[in-house]
Amino acid sequence: MTKRTVFAAVLGAFGLAVYLWPAVAAPVVLWSDSTLDLDWARKGIGIFEPAPRGDHPAKLAYLLFLRGATALPLAESEARRAVIVQSVLLWAAIAGTSLVFARKQGAAAGTALYIILVLFLRLRDSASAVMSEAFSAALFLPLAACVLWLPRRLPGVLVAGLGVAILFWARPNLGAIALVLLAARFFVEKNWTAILAVLAVFAAAAISVGLLPGARGKGDPLRGLSYPLLEATADYYWRPSIEPWPHGDSPREQTREEMRRTAENWKTRLAARGPDARRELVWRALHGLLGTEYYDARWSRLYAGATFLSRILAPVLIVASLACLVGFSLAGAETRASMAGLLLCFSLVVQDLVLGSNPRYVLPALPAFLLFGAAAASSWKDAFVPRKLWTLLLFLGLMAGLVATRYVLDWQWGMIEAPGVKLAQPIPKGALPPQGPATLHLRIASPAVPTSAGLDVLGPGDRLLYSSLDDHARQRPFITIPLPAWLLQANRRGAVELSLLSRGGYGPTSYLLFPVVPPPWASAARREGSPALSPATGVRSGSLDWWAHPGGP
Repeated sequence: MTKRTVFAAVLGAFGLAVYLWPAVAAPVVLWSDSTLDLDWARKGIGIFEPAPRGDHPAKLAYLLFLRGATALPLAESEARRAVIVQSVLLWAAIAGTSLVFARKQGAAAGTALYIILVLFLRLRDSASAVMSEAFSAALFLPLAACVLWLPRRLPGVLVAGLGVAILFWARPNLGAIALVLLAARFFVEKNWTAILAVLAVFAAAAISVGLLPGARGKGDPLRGLSYPLLEATADYYWRPSIEPWPHGDSPREQTREEMRRTAENWKTRLAARGPDARRELVWRALHGLLGTEYYDARWSRLYAGATFLSRILAPVLIVASLACLVGFSLAGAETRASMAGLLLCFSLVVQDLVLGSNPRYVLPALPAFLLFGAAAASSWKDAFVPRKLWTLLLFLGLMAGLVATRYVLDWQWGMIEAPGVKLAQPIPKGALPPQGPATLHLRIASPAVPTSAGLDVLGPGDRLLYSSLDDHARQRPFITIPLPAWLLQANRRGAVELSLLSRGGYGPTSYLLFPVVPPPWASAARREGSPALSPATGVRSGSLDWWAHPGGP
């Protein structure tokens, strides 16, 4: 046995251990959608009979996966069995894709890609939840490799088309993106036969599966799509901001009302002007790509530290991949394939705007995006110095852009869960407008309104700036504070500190949520009497998401 084989075996075992350890030891993450999917898979709903219309559409391929995975004798609970199987499946997709990358680009490049993907722990964290993210990522990553290195024979093309169809029935938006990427790549190669073959296999699979009872909607022509389209129009993706939800007397009428309200909300949003409107549009476009979904890693101090560091580095990796895609996309015959990465990035931004800027929706596509970035970066060694310099400057420019728009990086979620909690947020010198009138906004809200979970905001000297008792628009995802002249003057002289003090009635269904801008992007807030900013959700540190501008709200 050669040293290379031993090294590969050790590396493979390490990656598998990283994925299996939390799958076996960490608590299984069960959302309301998770419980519903397990129940549907067990009863055959969404497979052998139509699922009821609601905010959670049935994903046929994932339900079939759950039905098979939960039947395996791997653990006592059904949820744990699903987590173990999808963890192994996701690791296998990473290992297989990295092996192909090593054969095409060299052993060192393949090893680097494997380590990056294995330690991209946001992806691994998704495998601890009974949701379709891990399963979809395991399907999409090999398809991305097919986009980079097209199958040359018809059987390979047909298998790729079938994979796209399966992915479509697990996660329609991602399946549609995979179809566009594959077809576009064949179009560049002018391989019309392959395009027709992929489309034919996809159409045949889609039509045949669509004939199954579980794939039919109960009178809903869009099969629940109008719900996420409307939800995506909410301010900062905060559903209470668009309540009351429209209602129809039938599934078809419900869809019509939701689509009408969606069009109205987008018309209002695009007509809005000013810094607040521009800020939210930037957030909508980029937060899904660069933000971070919630995962409570307190089950292990070692793992919590590792996933915290991985999440800090995640946007840097994404920006580096984008810089390489732009800088090297036209550098040679091999890296022209990574133009698919730019198309994928564009598709994900469109998805953020149309379906909602939720990092969980984008996460299954990020391993493929990193693969495309790695393929583009492989041109570094042979590239001319001006191109290297241009790519490096582009990376630094994108990083500067992240500093300016750090709010798109926010993590979900921090929580104030009880009265008497005090959070202190430093405001750096000169960060507020120099003179009034001026306004400060702070993203913090209750997920259910009306609510008895109250909040006061205090300035230096505990002078009251805001009280929720006087706020009659608490369904919004942020609070608005007119800034007094004395506070602006104090901020001209130096840093000031705002304090948030919870008051009123708190309980299991009455609390406040706030996004957290992670370190080191902003001045960190602190919670008095606690080493963690949000002990209820496991968020250790970070800044509140606040912004200020001249003028009124």
